[in-house]
Amino acid sequence: MHVIKRNSSYLILNMTLVRTAFRNFRKSPSQLWLNIFGLALGFATMIYIASYVNLESSFDSFHSKADRIYRCVAKVKFGETEKSLTNSELPIAASAKKDLPEIEDATRIFYKHNVVVKAGSTKNIEDIFWYADENFFQVFDFKLLEGERKTVLSQPNSVVITKEFSRKYFGDENPVGKNLEINGNGVIYQVTGILGKIPTNSHIQFSMLASFSSLEESKHDDIHQWGNFPNLYTYFLVRKHTSMNSVYEKFRTFPISYYKQNFDIEAFEKQGNYITHNLQPLKKIHLDKTFVDDVFIYGNKELLLIVGIIGIFIIIIASVNFVNLSTAQAALRAIEIGIKKIFGSTKNMIIMQVLMETLLQCSIALVIAVIMLLYALPVINKFVEVDMRPHDLLSGYNSLRILAILIVVVLLSGIAPSFMITRFNPLEIVKGTSININSKSRLRSTLVTFQFVIFIALICCAIIIKRQVHLFISQNPGFNKEDVLVVKNTDFLRNKGDVFKNEMLKTPGVINASYTSALPSKLDDSYNPFSPNDLNDKIIIFTIFADNDFLNVLKIRMVDGRFFSDKINEEQNNAVINEKAAKLLGWRDVKNRIIHDYNDGNKNYNIIGIVADFHIESLKQNILPIIIKITGQNRYLTMRIQPLSGINVLQAAERNWNELYNNAPFEYFFLDKTFDSQYKMEIRLGKLVSLFTVFSIIIACLGLVGLVSYTLNRKQKEIGIRKINGAKVSEILTMLNIDFVLLVTIAFTIACPIVWILMHKWLQNFVYKTDISWWIFILAGLIAMGLALITISWQSWQAAKRNPVDVLRQV
Repeated sequence: MHVIKRNSSYLILNMTLVRTAFRNFRKSPSQLWLNIFGLALGFATMIYIASYVNLESSFDSFHSKADRIYRCVAKVKFGETEKSLTNSELPIAASAKKDLPEIEDATRIFYKHNVVVKAGSTKNIEDIFWYADENFFQVFDFKLLEGERKTVLSQPNSVVITKEFSRKYFGDENPVGKNLEINGNGVIYQVTGILGKIPTNSHIQFSMLASFSSLEESKHDDIHQWGNFPNLYTYFLVRKHTSMNSVYEKFRTFPISYYKQNFDIEAFEKQGNYITHNLQPLKKIHLDKTFVDDVFIYGNKELLLIVGIIGIFIIIIASVNFVNLSTAQAALRAIEIGIKKIFGSTKNMIIMQVLMETLLQCSIALVIAVIMLLYALPVINKFVEVDMRPHDLLSGYNSLRILAILIVVVLLSGIAPSFMITRFNPLEIVKGTSININSKSRLRSTLVTFQFVIFIALICCAIIIKRQVHLFISQNPGFNKEDVLVVKNTDFLRNKGDVFKNEMLKTPGVINASYTSALPSKLDDSYNPFSPNDLNDKIIIFTIFADNDFLNVLKIRMVDGRFFSDKINEEQNNAVINEKAAKLLGWRDVKNRIIHDYNDGNKNYNIIGIVADFHIESLKQNILPIIIKITGQNRYLTMRIQPLSGINVLQAAERNWNELYNNAPFEYFFLDKTFDSQYKMEIRLGKLVSLFTVFSIIIACLGLVGLVSYTLNRKQKEIGIRKINGAKVSEILTMLNIDFVLLVTIAFTIACPIVWILMHKWLQNFVYKTDISWWIFILAGLIAMGLALITISWQSWQAAKRNPVDVLRQV
């Protein structure tokens, strides 16, 4: 019975607190909605950032054995070249299982580029076609809607496909048991299973998996050799309760015995070379920038850290606004609190009342934030190029984070006002003694300064990041990427390649055309060992196969010697290198220079020319040493076209393609777009920082509006008396603005060194980097000062223009 009474008392008390809170809200609705809207923006920003960070940091964690799965990686140094490799040697899987008892299982995946897939009358070119070992689904937990996990990949020429892939080729029919023709050579694969949707937070993304035993390359002897790194990735499952320190050490050393069977590993290492293997934890793959490639999806740990810090600062700004406005309004509630104390309200009851009001405001703000975010999500996703979905925002773990943020904000925002209010002496209040809260003005000034520190820092960071991205895009990469149209998969044309090129050269708008195996931003992993004159001092050089028009199309400059002539047969023993390769080889000219290719039948090539360095990779990396060999037809036809002629040339290219080859669709890209897409993460960071900078500006200005409104209410009498005594409007504006100008100046002084240190450290990640100019800080300071003065002066001018007689009557 006592328990029931006690619970009833709590319920009545809580209902009373809620009713009182809503009654207080009606007293100052404008201040209330300023607070709520500012908090809502802060919550929306924090929820989006928390969801983004959660999505990026949760990659591959959905696998039940994720903590025991490791990818095989390697580091190779050959001469002056060092490479971090994500791919691995084919025999390492079986050898590790045999030699290392800690390895429970191993599975491999292999990919091919640009594979023609046909079912009935439907045919497409798939950018990547994957093959996997039969135990793949026993190591990984990708969902199979149909088919047995142990057997779907056990037979040659079997394939599992996703529902999306199935609809593309089979419509709404059940594809299991149906056939796909792969590679356009009559080889038939049977569909043995249907995959569920591959989670977005998987670093491996695929729409089809064929059995590894179907792979023709797996039957060749050279792919089984140690030291050969094909398009193969190996994943190991270690046994439970294994000490990984010992496994790491064993894994680094056990391949040595196999290398000794193929070549003199000791002599190799004495020359300063090495090949070291390691195990990379599955859940760390996505954010590990040491081992990256163009095949998988990778994130950026620095980006997550930056946006995470921004999210925390923005929610702090929103909370600071609440504290500022709540403490500023404390004096206006003094009489209410004094009367409550006289009638018996305890300190705890008043604190509970203030915390309840804070909780209600924060809860309303949170609901508004979620609604705003759900409606704005498609627009934000498109702007920052992120595929965030509603369930990512409100998933189980993220909902707990949102609840935790709400509780923290309520406590941080409610404690200071509640304790401040309870310190008022009720007798002094009732007597009419003015309440002096100037002791809190120092706190409010500190909080406003903190807001502007973040405000100015975000503006500076946004400008510096934008300048870095602009540097990447505008910097001369050593070739002309503008007005270059590339047709893909031209190796499918076979003996019709010359016809296609000649037809395109006849097309109005086409200036020149060249066949090539690789292009800037489109590499094919052709890294081979070379040495001058068959010496042992080897270096790794990237190989490009191109015809004689390659330089003319990309406008690459010759430094010494000549490029290939149009007589391809006479140029088969000749090659051209870039300046970086010449430097590594110790050459300054092409006089009597011969280079030995260890992978091309141990063949010697005469070096006939040196071209200027150009970026085959992005400007985030150093220039690669490059060798160019002569070829006829190859995988890309690259065309330099007249400006504004793209549509006409595209139509002609597609028409010519369909006339010459109808087993695969026409595909193309523009070189400048593809090359610039390498800076996607930096562009995304710039957009995110810019977006959140705007949010921080709005939140800070809302806080200023509320704070200035309170300040003007307190100083109406002073303003009226000054005007009666002859003060001008400009003098009153100066008086009202001077304190805020001082706070912005202090914030500017604090923000500048912080930004310089942080951005200087971030820029160290790049080979080519922008400078941190002094004008960036001045511009950010002027923007902050200008917005603050506009926000303050707008209200101050209205107050200064009021009739002083009317003001003094109301006071």
